[in-house]
Amino acid sequence: MLGWISALISGFVSISAFENNKTKLAIVFNTLCLGLLSFMVINQQNDGSVASLWVLAGLVVSAIADIYRIQQKQAKACFSAFLVVQLFYSKAFWIQLTGPMIWWLPALLIAASIVAFFLLLPQIDTLIFPVTVMGMMLLQMTGASGEVWITNPTPSSLLGFIGSLSFIVSAIILAIHDYRQPLRYGNALISGCYLLAQGLIVASVVI
Repeated sequence: MLGWISALISGFVSISAFENNKTKLAIVFNTLCLGLLSFMVINQQNDGSVASLWVLAGLVVSAIADIYRIQQKQAKACFSAFLVVQLFYSKAFWIQLTGPMIWWLPALLIAASIVAFFLLLPQIDTLIFPVTVMGMMLLQMTGASGEVWITNPTPSSLLGFIGSLSFIVSAIILAIHDYRQPLRYGNALISGCYLLAQGLIVASVVI
């Protein structure tokens, strides 16, 4: 419990520092937050869970991606790093699946994403390609986590699914805030949803 409280406080300080343009402080506490989450994953490796290892790899890459994001530099490298993070988390979910696919969930997610895409199109008209690429990555990750939850309906699998949905919310706010129209408390909302997603996905493999 102490680890979760420490990660929560570190994440809050990081978000507050980023919102107030205190870049170095934001980087330090964001890295600390992800480091604490990583430690919790490592501490749960007694069962040798392969999914946990993929989550741990995602946290390591997340720390690098967040440095780029907070410094607002190397946009292409930052984008690529976030894609790698989502790929690693997706792998953590996919390897937990056995048996046939449940197709209604992917169909529902695709339908919802199409509606969301056209609703957001006036906001992201110059970012169609990167938004599409990240959207597809997030869609398959959420589909995988949802499949895990449906086939194995436990509190842990539900946390993983909610974490994936939080990633989608963070990405939507990011696209609008950074590339179209700044939102009030936009950075705080982006970082908050993003760190929440990280915490929930970690919780799904350690609880």
